Amino acid sequence: MRRPRFEARHLFDLLAGVLTLTAAMSATIPFPLAAGAAAKGKIVLAWHAGLASRWLDPQEHDGTATPDNFLTAIHDALIKNQGTALYNHPALAEHFTVAADSKSATFTLRKGIRFHNGEPVTPQDVKFSYENYRGAKADVFKRKTERVEIVDDRTIRFLFKEPFLDFAILFGTANVAGAGWVVPEKYYKQVGADAFKQKPIGAGPYRLVRHEPGVKIELEAFDGYYRPVNVKQLVMISVPEAATRVAMLERGEADIIYFVPGELINKVGKLP
Repeated sequence: MRRPRFEARHLFDLLAGVLTLTAAMSATIPFPLAAGAAAKGKIVLAWHAGLASRWLDPQEHDGTATPDNFLTAIHDALIKNQGTALYNHPALAEHFTVAADSKSATFTLRKGIRFHNGEPVTPQDVKFSYENYRGAKADVFKRKTERVEIVDDRTIRFLFKEPFLDFAILFGTANVAGAGWVVPEKYYKQVGADAFKQKPIGAGPYRLVRHEPGVKIELEAFDGYYRPVNVKQLVMISVPEAATRVAMLERGEADIIYFVPGELINKVGKLP
């Protein structure tokens, strides 16, 4: 049975502040649901490439836009670019301040935030995620950071060796670095980096339901997220053949397809 397709112009209304497809892709920045509204529906995204497992681990962010489509669904950061906020939109942190001399930055976590396994998100998880980070710009963060202090059970402070004027931009811009994204320290250490990529646990709006490495990722709205989530299920599948992706769109088997070659654009444009 053909499922009603979500048209591109409606995407802003579909995803509730949770999944950012960057400017290099299609922007799907959402609006929150009314209080008490339940997530519903399903969106299937057909990709033109294999789904790399490394994209599911923010600790190894490669500094490109593609991983953000997955990281912003499963994981969350202290601050991030979202909507019209380029890098300083409050996320896991309800607010933050940067010292006048730019030699420290202090973040306060939201109350009651949890990972998908039910464990609370703590300053220790933030500290671990930052100090263990080994992706893009990791050398910059390590070179400029003197230490990370846990102030109390909701507050963490980053102290720098010198004025770090662009810290918030690097820390909060998802397609530049992943140092601001928080993973659960206990689980990450327990399973190791390789296993984490296969079965990641995050604090984002969607939790992993099924993962076929390179082929398919099934996600479901996390009811413990601090913001309402609109769409209940997200399914991302690898479909290398362009003609097959277009056919899936025609049949209603996919709601969004990526990378349509020139010779097929007119065909897609004529779809209802």
